[in-house]
Amino acid sequence: MDFLNLLARLADLDTTALPAAAPRRAALGRLGQAGTALLPALLFAGALPQPAAAAPQDTRTRLDVLLLARQISVFENEFYSQALGLVAGVAAVPLSATEKTAVQTLQQQEALRVALFSKLITDGGATLPTAPRYDFTGSKNGTKAALYPDLQTSPDTFLRVAQLLEDAGGRALLGQAEYVRNDGYLFEAVVRAQSVEARHASHIRTMRRQRGATVKSWVSPADAAITTAGTVAAKVYEGESNTVQVYTTTATATVAAATVSVPFSSTLPINVGTPPLTPAGILEKVAEAFDEPFDAIVYTNLADLFTY
Repeated sequence: MDFLNLLARLADLDTTALPAAAPRRAALGRLGQAGTALLPALLFAGALPQPAAAAPQDTRTRLDVLLLARQISVFENEFYSQALGLVAGVAAVPLSATEKTAVQTLQQQEALRVALFSKLITDGGATLPTAPRYDFTGSKNGTKAALYPDLQTSPDTFLRVAQLLEDAGGRALLGQAEYVRNDGYLFEAVVRAQSVEARHASHIRTMRRQRGATVKSWVSPADAAITTAGTVAAKVYEGESNTVQVYTTTATATVAAATVSVPFSSTLPINVGTPPLTPAGILEKVAEAFDEPFDAIVYTNLADLFTY
């Protein structure tokens, strides 16, 4: 992750390019145009990596971003609605009163985001996609072996899948923010949604820990695994254990630019605990401290597991 270089580039950001005072329709006017250069979004949701020049993601449009953001909210709204027994033919998950209240709050917030992103898309002149059908056991409506057969009867399984979906939604939105960096309204909508996903994930993780799970309120190498290596679901956590943060020095007339690792484990004054952390302990904290984005395809592949 090119972390400190993003901080350095904040000073060069032309804030006058953001249409802060523009009418909403003007801000949405070019939904189909591809996103351009990277926006240092560190102030909002963590550093974003510079995408490779030939990566397919470079051609994503503002509309692509909004459709994905809406898909995430539709997906999670349906997930929580089914858990609450709000969907015909699906029994409610047997949650405690406190857990049910929390899930109701999450569902209501997701429903509001569905409405927001739907309006942004239609205001921009695009058409909303047809609503898919979801089977959160992963059996695709009984056509294959279920991935989570006890989802609707086990609160522990339900919360484990909820964590997976919320963690995935946050990483997916973080990976999309750069593609709407020239539209102030859209950028704010995406990073606010990412922040909500992070808070949802943190609350679900706390609920799981209260039920005895080994999990922190944020993604950590110390979390007990909830996916199997090599599966589609496991892709959600690939890269989250990254402990190497780098910055790129500025080239001069006599010295070429260079990529430099940040020495978290040695010279930076972050190890002030008593007793001091071990080098391995420091790196675990580094992995916990930085949000890692991923590409849209990781999320769409995950959602496909539960779609029929």
